[in-house]
Amino acid sequence: MREFSTGCTSKIDAQGIGAAEEARIRGEFLDTGTVTDPVRVITIHDCIIAYRSRPGTLHRFDIQRLDEFDATIGNRHLSRAREAWTAWLHTRGRGLAPSTIARWRSTLLAALTYGAEEFGSAAPSLPAVHGAETERIAYLTPQQEARLLALYNQWAAPVMLVLCETGLRTQEALRLDWRHIDWQRGVIVVEHSGRQDGTRTKSGKSRRVGMRPVVRDVLLAIWDKRDRPDTGAVFLSKLGKPYADTRSTGGSPLASAHRTACRKAGIKGFRIHDWRHHFAVWFLKRGGNLRALCQIAGWSSIRMVQRYAVFEQSDLDEIMARTARAEQRLI
Repeated sequence: MREFSTGCTSKIDAQGIGAAEEARIRGEFLDTGTVTDPVRVITIHDCIIAYRSRPGTLHRFDIQRLDEFDATIGNRHLSRAREAWTAWLHTRGRGLAPSTIARWRSTLLAALTYGAEEFGSAAPSLPAVHGAETERIAYLTPQQEARLLALYNQWAAPVMLVLCETGLRTQEALRLDWRHIDWQRGVIVVEHSGRQDGTRTKSGKSRRVGMRPVVRDVLLAIWDKRDRPDTGAVFLSKLGKPYADTRSTGGSPLASAHRTACRKAGIKGFRIHDWRHHFAVWFLKRGGNLRALCQIAGWSSIRMVQRYAVFEQSDLDEIMARTARAEQRLI
């Protein structure tokens, strides 16, 4: 029989979860006269192993999450997945932002669903994460954009400008190396995980993003100030060091600078990641198409970016006017 672990660091939490497990075992014995042998019951551990062994690859952060789930709640029965998830929320999940918890939940649910199908069992459901706005789209007006960009501190400002003008993910920008800047072609090369420096895109595919003049000017100024290096981190913190990779733990090393700038600008509810939403919405509003947006911003399918097509009547009127002018030029 596998040893039962509560996954708790607090004695009080452990006692509570232990008591619940004891009550479950006692109830099971009273109902059937026996206690189910856990070796013959599908566990969360079984599902995680099956999911990790399936064809294809997993993002290394998903692997880290699965390893932690296995160590803390892996010995729980699949039928008790909701209870196990609740236990995890009260221990490791305590204090995490809803969006971060939603990512952990998504990883666990994918493993449980796959494992349940493999073992011919019913797939469990996990409670939704309140406050995780997965369909939330936020973008600024041009006036708000200019005001906010002007209020970042000297270290955050160039990063935020790149996010605003290119649609890069935050960690894609923070992990940029000077080798990724192609001055001759005027592009930023966002590499996949197989490259030497370990930089990876979320989709696992390399892509090139054109540098608008304002982006080129900002990067060129930094490059000149550093004596035009061939390699090394493009963006450095106020300590003069590359930014830490926080993708496995959630959050952003620029969170404090972002909150301060938003407060000064009088802008509420706009997250750092919303610069990516902002780029996508305005790219489409200004005449870009969905397929081009997929390639530039690194989304794997058009379905994933259709929600960014947020058009107001004035936008539609301008699109029709632009189309009419183009037709006139062809006549």
